[in-house]
Amino acid sequence: MPVENAHDPRLVLKRDKYFSLRPKPLEQWLWRQGVAPSAERVFWLHWQEGMRNADWCSEIPLRRVAQQCCLDVSTVTRAYQLLSALGLIRRVDPGRDPANPFQQATAITEVRVPRELLVELDRHPNRPSSHAAAMGTASKAAAAEAILPQAPETEAAATERIDPFPGLSLKQRLRAVAELTALMSPAERRQFDEAQIRHTSGMTFDEASRLGAEQRGRVLQWLAICALKPAAANVSLAVPLHATAPPGPRKLTVFELARLRRELLAVVEAAALPQRLREVVWSIEEGALQRFQSLHAMRIAIKKIRTGEWTRPNRMPPNWARALGRAGDAAMAQRALPVPCKSA
Repeated sequence: MPVENAHDPRLVLKRDKYFSLRPKPLEQWLWRQGVAPSAERVFWLHWQEGMRNADWCSEIPLRRVAQQCCLDVSTVTRAYQLLSALGLIRRVDPGRDPANPFQQATAITEVRVPRELLVELDRHPNRPSSHAAAMGTASKAAAAEAILPQAPETEAAATERIDPFPGLSLKQRLRAVAELTALMSPAERRQFDEAQIRHTSGMTFDEASRLGAEQRGRVLQWLAICALKPAAANVSLAVPLHATAPPGPRKLTVFELARLRRELLAVVEAAALPQRLREVVWSIEEGALQRFQSLHAMRIAIKKIRTGEWTRPNRMPPNWARALGRAGDAAMAQRALPVPCKSA
């Protein structure tokens, strides 16, 4: 078998560079519909950005989409019309840009799966799960031990059994994990972070890894803890074992924020919009409207504002504010340049 050259550009592309992720059933469905290649470029760009943002929504200016897809603006506009007609995307216009009232704010695009594909989605084969493959060897050993009847092991006991840092405090635990990650190569660190995000218990190490056998075992034990059910283990880098983190406050999605901003523009003046928006968002996420569903809470707030019954929420901090742009990508939102209003 030929030995791979470490400087082979193909190996560098495979090992170090990013890949475009395209689900095979969705890609084949696009081919069957005869979607133009330019429209496919636009769709996959928003698909990757939405997947990276973890909410399947993206906020990219029209000119930037044209630049990244190597298309002109008019072609991107026609692609949006075609993709919307096929049910592949949904675009929401958030109204005017608050920083520049003479400019249209960047539309929010959500990628969707068409109804025709949902019907046949179960017919497509599933790829093997990395978690199932990692647990395959362990299941064989467990089957050998299952000859004698034993009491079922609870997940809390399993957590104690695979604890890589027994008896350490939170600070010592964080320091130990930091020491392990400092020895990882960039490729190993990416796999480690991805495994924690996706709650998978396995990762591969480089052949020339600086981690010893015992250290690699601790890393896999830590990932196995992260792969347990959050309700039973609830373990992360910032939370010690056997600690239960309180549920965080509800956060409105970018689509809900865009819809709320658009409906508020119809009932309040533009100058009062930022303050009213903060008040309604706080009331829905942390205030009296938190007990209602998001859409129901927004309708209650809009009705009270329309009838003049709305007042500043009780217990709302005077300087409360949070980023009301695209969640998780404030830097990109700052770099996003507004474009003139165009038909889309």
